[in-house]
Amino acid sequence: MVKQNMTLSGNIVLAAFLALLSLPSCKSRPDLVIHQSDTLSVVICELPAGYPLIMPAHHPYTIPPEAVIDILESLTYDAGTLLPFANARPRRVFTKPQAERLAPELSKALSLAPPERVSAFTIADVEKPDRLTTGFVFVLDGEVHLIIEHLQRPRYEGEQTSYQQPVSNWKLRPTGNQRLYARHLNGKGEMTNWIISPLR
Repeated sequence: MVKQNMTLSGNIVLAAFLALLSLPSCKSRPDLVIHQSDTLSVVICELPAGYPLIMPAHHPYTIPPEAVIDILESLTYDAGTLLPFANARPRRVFTKPQAERLAPELSKALSLAPPERVSAFTIADVEKPDRLTTGFVFVLDGEVHLIIEHLQRPRYEGEQTSYQQPVSNWKLRPTGNQRLYARHLNGKGEMTNWIISPLR
């Protein structure tokens, strides 16, 4: 009974931690909490200061969860390496289970978000809940904009350590018809944590 109460207390603390982690990234209190659990949080809020002012978004916007899964599963990043000329394979931002858990909630959030708000998310690795990926999603001109603020290195086969530092030197890698957001029309000033994925 004591062990069960300790587990319940741990889950409550983790849920509170996830909620607090996802809220400060929004300028003000979230308009609407879409989902809140131990390993997933999706809220509707303002895009924080520091990002280009390209609002209003084209919300509310309906995207089927299956289409959101396809976008999430297609996202890859390059991790920095200390070795010169090392060519590491791109890694997936989200695992398949993470994409399947996150997609329905983001689909719902985008269908409810007003034009001046975005969908903020925090998702944790189920087996390693201290590993969090956070970001924002919105739709503009028929394209999904996805900003990754914090990226946690995924669990890999044969892993020995119980804790692993966040990926510190990484950049999103466009695939297919995706592109990075650029601050200038000539493509200069790319933001390596902001990817745009056309819906058609």
